[in-house]
Amino acid sequence: MWLDLMSLPALLRYALTRNDRTEDFYWHQYKLFFQKFYSAREDCLRIGSLCLPRLSVSGQTTREEAYYAMEIGDILLPGIHGRLWYVDEGPYEWGDVRVSPGDVVFDCGAHMGVFSLLAAYRGARVFAFEPIAEARVMFAQTLDLNPVLRERITVVPMALGAKEGTAEFTVLADTLIGSSMVLPHQGRKVQVQVTTVDAFVGAEELSRVDFLKADIEGAERQMLKGAKETLQQCVPKVAICTYHLPDDAMIIAGLLREANPQYVLTERWKKMYGRVPAGR
Repeated sequence: MWLDLMSLPALLRYALTRNDRTEDFYWHQYKLFFQKFYSAREDCLRIGSLCLPRLSVSGQTTREEAYYAMEIGDILLPGIHGRLWYVDEGPYEWGDVRVSPGDVVFDCGAHMGVFSLLAAYRGARVFAFEPIAEARVMFAQTLDLNPVLRERITVVPMALGAKEGTAEFTVLADTLIGSSMVLPHQGRKVQVQVTTVDAFVGAEELSRVDFLKADIEGAERQMLKGAKETLQQCVPKVAICTYHLPDDAMIIAGLLREANPQYVLTERWKKMYGRVPAGR
């Protein structure tokens, strides 16, 4: 029998379920979220003052619902309620690595816009990079449900890499999460435009980038190679996934310190958090 995790302390929840984190487990969490947060009047999941599109609740497990539950549990619930409900990949804010009002945030791999929505709610200006067209359709639904925050979020229909050009993405058959231009997935192929962080900052004439979040399915290191000037000049806080490739943590830490040796880095959960302390 599945547990309702939201009734248990975070560490106990994790200890009880850490060996049972299957897609079916997370699909069940989505069903619990639906029961707790669904607003029939607005036909959405309402968490605090934020609204998320609902996915269908069917009698069969879907990977999209399972991954959506991961994002809600890892990203939105800690950000709104200030506590961990459960952890899979970990939140994008940890310690002093947090989004502040007025920050310029790059959401690299935005998917449906859960992190973008949280950052905009905190008062940030968000550039959300999402190269997959179907994911942007779902992102548009997120924006439509949150019209007050929509003006703070710019959706960029491009991937981020080490150089500008095009790339072939593999999109999985049964979920939009996991689409990659690096990992050897099986699925349909789509061509997307690629830019770099540095090129985008220059084209938009941005004077600052304050927070850089990345979950881009193995392309995190390529993105960092194309962000050297931004890391040197803007010294953004960073929260980057480190679980897609076996040596991600080592390579990502090396690239951050190569670009700016002043970064203080912490690896926790499945992410690398970094910042340059004031005065350095």
